[in-house]
Amino acid sequence: MTQTDYEHQKSDHFSWMQWINLSIDNAKEFYEDVKTNLREITNQLFSKASKELFFFISKLTSIDIFFGSITFCIISLASLFLASGLGLIGYQLFLWIKNGTWSEFAVIEVFNFLFENTLAAQWLSKPESWFGLQKIVEWLLKNIPLSVALIVPSIIILVGMICLTFIALTFRYYQFKTQEKN
Repeated sequence: MTQTDYEHQKSDHFSWMQWINLSIDNAKEFYEDVKTNLREITNQLFSKASKELFFFISKLTSIDIFFGSITFCIISLASLFLASGLGLIGYQLFLWIKNGTWSEFAVIEVFNFLFENTLAAQWLSKPESWFGLQKIVEWLLKNIPLSVALIVPSIIILVGMICLTFIALTFRYYQFKTQEKN
């Protein structure tokens, strides 16, 4: 068997170091250029956005502000219910970590607390008519977790109101711009 000897090429470490240093310097220069350009673009965007926002706010009427306030109240109330549902889940999680058992809070507990000795509670406990509806309502109240009953409608209302607000603001902005052009 024949063995072939290969000569190792001599490597010049100095040229590699120069290449690495040159690449690092180029990267630093590129980073500085990007940072400068992004700062300039951001300043231009903020300047343009503030001018448009000032234009938009100056054109709003008292009716716009009234409906905006109603929308803000609805969004705030939905956010409060969402926070309550998340807080309830946090409390259930705390109890689960502490005791090792999951505490269930059904909607029926809140229903009994809020509607005790009312006509609705009496109908639910002893219905005289609409027996099928009573069974459906009772099943829903006993089986739907309170956290889900708080969170899901809140998210639906929040998403709906935010979309509606966005559409209304876009429409009003378009109206103001077309009025300005005419």
